[in-house]
Amino acid sequence: MNETSSLGLTEDKLVYYSSLFLTILSSIALVVNAYLLNCSRFLRRPIGVNLRLCVTLTAADALCALFYILTYTVNVLTQPNNVSNCWLLLIEVFKLATFFASVFTLLALALNHYVGIVYPLRRHAITPKTVKMAIALSFLLPLISFVTVFSVHPGGFRADVAFGFFNEKGCQVLTALQDPLIRWIQVVPFIFVVLLLSFLYIHIMLHMSKIAKDPLLTINNNHRFRRSTNRKLLVTLMLLAGSACIGWLPTTITHVLTCHTCLFALPRNYASYLAIFSQALNILKLIADAFIYASRLIEIRYSIWAFNQALRGKFPMPGVPAVRSSEHNVPSEFSRYVTDTKENKKERQQLAALDGPIRNCTVKTRTTSMFMAPSARPFIQSNSTRSMKILRPPPYHQHHHQSGAQTK
Repeated sequence: MNETSSLGLTEDKLVYYSSLFLTILSSIALVVNAYLLNCSRFLRRPIGVNLRLCVTLTAADALCALFYILTYTVNVLTQPNNVSNCWLLLIEVFKLATFFASVFTLLALALNHYVGIVYPLRRHAITPKTVKMAIALSFLLPLISFVTVFSVHPGGFRADVAFGFFNEKGCQVLTALQDPLIRWIQVVPFIFVVLLLSFLYIHIMLHMSKIAKDPLLTINNNHRFRRSTNRKLLVTLMLLAGSACIGWLPTTITHVLTCHTCLFALPRNYASYLAIFSQALNILKLIADAFIYASRLIEIRYSIWAFNQALRGKFPMPGVPAVRSSEHNVPSEFSRYVTDTKENKKERQQLAALDGPIRNCTVKTRTTSMFMAPSARPFIQSNSTRSMKILRPPPYHQHHHQSGAQTK
């Protein structure tokens, strides 16, 4: 009797302290990904397809970390539990939905990279509209699917008391999460995506190695620069895919193989330690993705720099001179990125207008008309002080008749 009570007390302590540790880890993941999302406001336009999908992946990671925090806080740390199990199941549904949103966004990144490298002539099919639609589907499709699955299953939202969100005994007999069929439904799409990602990246590497051996393509400098850019992006996406496999595969394997009715019925202590380890890997993956973006993508590094400059301007530190984030203060590593974006084109045009007013047609009509022949002045009309409009001249016989009359 005493051994059983001490064992139960030890298990309760393990669950409590592990939940506290995972909550702190999830909070770090949430803060890091939310920081990157806030910095993404300073990204310069146009935002490419790959960059848009990376920002979406950051948002999915932040939401997944948030639902991890809610799971541990509501389910473990707020004991005695007076919350309906229906809310716990709903939080689990949102956590699974954000998990699969990350998986599908990673697949969209790989497909976009695959089409751009292997089939570059078909890249026009990937438009911003199709990307936005794919992002919306990556969030909505898993959410609707899991809400439907847990609503149809008798041990889900329909458990006694059915849909009792505001009843302490709502969804009391919650057996859907322990059902092996439900667990396989959760795991099979992820395994399929991992296999598809492996095929795409292997094909991309074989294609790039084949192109590298072509002597005609290696002479072109533009093609050489594009190939180096594709290689950098390939390394970034492979790092993301590798972190997904390391962080998600242990979780999915333990989720489908180690339960009371699964293939391997491990002792409760071993199953608890394995679950804690796999969930910690999953959360560390959310943190690792943020560091991969910040170290590999120059656009994200620029947005972090711009956000920090704006923060220093609003909250100056004593003894530290305030630095304005203008075009002249941009570090050299971001100069090419700043030059290639649309926002800098207007500024370059304005500077060019100041340097060469005649070339850019920015002179005033009044100044121009002083150096024109009287017969040519009616042909020019000024819409503003910075632009001129050349009018259509009158017919030749009218102009000739007027000039002849003036001669006479």
